[in-house]
Amino acid sequence: MLRDIIVYATLVGVSCAITQENLDYIGDNLDITYDVVTNFVPENDTYTGKLTFKNSGQNVINNDAWAIYFCHIRIIEQSRIYHGNYIDPNGYTDPNTGAKWSHVNGCLFKVEPTATFEDITAGESREILFIAGAWMISRSDTMPNWYVAADGLEARTIQSTASEDLDFVSAFDSVEKWKRYENDKYDPYTPEKRFTINAVQDDLGAAQHLVLPTPVKVEVDDTSTVSISTGDWVIVIKDNLQQEAKYLSEKLSMGTTTVTPSSKYVLLQVNNTLLVDDQTTSNSEAYTLVVDTSSQVITLEGKSPTGVFWAVQSLISIHDGTNGRIPAVTLSDQPRYNYRGMHVDVSRNFHNKESILRLIDGMSLYKLNKLHFHLTDDEGWRLEIDGIPELTEIGGFRCHDLAEGQCVLSQLGSGPNSYKSVNGFYTAQDYREILQYATDRHVEVLPEIDVPGHCHAAIIAMEQRRRMLEANPIQGSPADQYLLYEADDPSKYVSVQYFTDNGINPCLNSTYAFLEKVFSEVVKLHDGIAPLKTFIFGGDEVAEGAWLNSTACEKLVESGEVASHHDLKEYFVKRTASIMEGYDLGAWEDGVLGEVNKTDVAYDITQLKNNGDVYAYAWQNIWEWGVGNRAYKLANAGYKTVMSQATHTYFDHPYEPDPEERGFYWAPRFIDTEKTFGFMPDSLYDNIDVARSGEVLNKETECAKSAEWCLPLEKPENIVGMQGQLWSETVRTAEHLDFMIFPRIIALAERAWHKADWESSSDKTEREAVRRDDWESFALTLGYKELKRLEELQIKYRVSLPGARVVDGKLEANTGYPGETIQYSTDGSTWNTFTSTSSPSGTVYLRTISSAGRASRQIQIEVDGCGAPTCGTSSIVHNMIGLSISLITAYLISSM
Repeated sequence: MLRDIIVYATLVGVSCAITQENLDYIGDNLDITYDVVTNFVPENDTYTGKLTFKNSGQNVINNDAWAIYFCHIRIIEQSRIYHGNYIDPNGYTDPNTGAKWSHVNGCLFKVEPTATFEDITAGESREILFIAGAWMISRSDTMPNWYVAADGLEARTIQSTASEDLDFVSAFDSVEKWKRYENDKYDPYTPEKRFTINAVQDDLGAAQHLVLPTPVKVEVDDTSTVSISTGDWVIVIKDNLQQEAKYLSEKLSMGTTTVTPSSKYVLLQVNNTLLVDDQTTSNSEAYTLVVDTSSQVITLEGKSPTGVFWAVQSLISIHDGTNGRIPAVTLSDQPRYNYRGMHVDVSRNFHNKESILRLIDGMSLYKLNKLHFHLTDDEGWRLEIDGIPELTEIGGFRCHDLAEGQCVLSQLGSGPNSYKSVNGFYTAQDYREILQYATDRHVEVLPEIDVPGHCHAAIIAMEQRRRMLEANPIQGSPADQYLLYEADDPSKYVSVQYFTDNGINPCLNSTYAFLEKVFSEVVKLHDGIAPLKTFIFGGDEVAEGAWLNSTACEKLVESGEVASHHDLKEYFVKRTASIMEGYDLGAWEDGVLGEVNKTDVAYDITQLKNNGDVYAYAWQNIWEWGVGNRAYKLANAGYKTVMSQATHTYFDHPYEPDPEERGFYWAPRFIDTEKTFGFMPDSLYDNIDVARSGEVLNKETECAKSAEWCLPLEKPENIVGMQGQLWSETVRTAEHLDFMIFPRIIALAERAWHKADWESSSDKTEREAVRRDDWESFALTLGYKELKRLEELQIKYRVSLPGARVVDGKLEANTGYPGETIQYSTDGSTWNTFTSTSSPSGTVYLRTISSAGRASRQIQIEVDGCGAPTCGTSSIVHNMIGLSISLITAYLISSM
């Protein structure tokens, strides 16, 4: 099947009519505009879009053999080319314009002229309508770096699409553009709506938490303080804690010693008998922190070096919040969960070593201890593997190469050239430096090599390896040694991301030779720094129909080794587990779930012979689909379950239901920091809140639909932690990475470390009231303290948008985290700090400014200033009864 695709891709579009000069002209002078016409299409699950091609130059763009390639996250002309497990490579030609649409692979599509496509003369525009699957309601749904290509010529990026501003995408300025369907309950926030969301009962003007995440017990005497910024304090090191002392020394500019002075020192030591809240503890991460202001001694004790390091982080936090003048404190603490993780996908779009080190800094600041490192996927292989250079030399880069002999096909807006920053990989040295940096900060790196699905990049790289070795044999390296697909396999399938060749074949011995090799090399990379304990094989989203017609798989079934094709994935998981004997394994929930009578059933964990724990990441919990029970199902089956629910912990989702907010929205429409903060991992079904549409749900109604839907938890000891997820399809820059993770990750850390009292309340009304009070205290701490700490680490977190309202003709404004600075302008260019005495009128623009001067998106509001109670109006006027909304607000581009 793969060879057929390569042959087809190499033969189409051959022409001698077009020249490189023509292609360059199109790249420089074709202005493309992408419009969503309406998501409200009578045909189910489709929307109408429009491309406008404008020739802004002086020459004619002829209907030569050029084609425009672009990533599109929905299938174009879905009803005409998509047939369930098959996408017709012949595409569809629009009879009205002569434009032909074709799917290439993954998200890569192309549009090209046919003989009936009219030339575009200088200054002329051409509109092309199309129908695509599902909906498009966000600017970031459209990827940048469209390019024009022709056989035998150098592809050229179309400059009008090259900006990360995505300003070639038209505004989502009507209901049918920003809603997915007519029953979609979400609208962009008005300034007044956001003001209500941002509002706190009492802005106390200061952080309300001494330390985040919240400790188990804190006693503070603010009347007695000691300054540790006088230059004469030292750190006393006991118990081989040099690394922890070094970290503290660098942060607080203190010297270190092994000799205890009479005063003015910070003592670091391990204490195996320490108490937390006056109780003995077996938790190795437990710690105590005591500031004795009278003797001028600070004692940091931990059950282990990790506990000591968390004590160090708490002292630094207290120091940062008090400008170095520390109050008398007695603090004892330990984590709620031993697994407190952050998953980051560097495969869809590569993020360099420096970005990962910065993320590790942010994680350790808030006592997160697991970095789930998603290193491979369809769109790229990001880790150097000794002995298989093709994995990174080919699989680590994307470019315009339809045969994929030099690189993987362009995906996700990467354009035609391999030098883009979204390409690349970690050398062995890079990876070991990341490991060392993480280990020094007590963060464990958990590498993920995602198999058997999501393997397009690996398959392509190993196919090219086969070709090269067949052409130039090397003794001891058989050409098919690591082959991952079966030649001439006629199986047809389409993955969730529209790949037609991304499942490695579980019936080939070469597949397991490949896995053994990769696994052994990853183990070597960890040796001497952080010996590998857990290896994540992913296992998720294997396309239905993969291997269905594989000859090798048919032989396996006929032999009786596998009962049926239905059991091939389980066979793969068992065999993979055997390869990784002696190590803990990790998998996404669907990697260890089968289906019996249309019901999820966990694989028998006793049949996985890795002789260690198996971690399952429970992610798919769209409540109205009845899959919210998977976490409990896996825990009951013996899997160590990490709560990774998409409705609360998927940080690739937008912060607001606004088309200008970056991110996908397949689970909930949005996830703000407060939603993550409010997650209750110990009481899963109490988190049932809204459907994807925004329709209000409740636990009682959803659980009544089926006894299976709200399966009880029988083995709570197997719920071992929480994890945030960042998938990187729309995350192409370092700024995007920080923006999407921070500050939501702080709320994640709070819930993973600390169980709030309100979580245990059975009275929903009472619980929500107390939770809101707790959130406001948390928000004050973010705004008055923690966000500044992030800026000091060069972490470009999302700056919250201001809310605004007009009361009796006077403008009032607030931010998502009290303590942030608001600026206003009446001309959009001259900015002034907004205070309670500010009284601008007319059209007023507002934005929030970080302590480093970074700005949020702007909002706009009309202030009449007439003094009447109803004279102030916002720039977004809703008429929900008639579903007619006029959007005057100019959504300006986010400073990400």
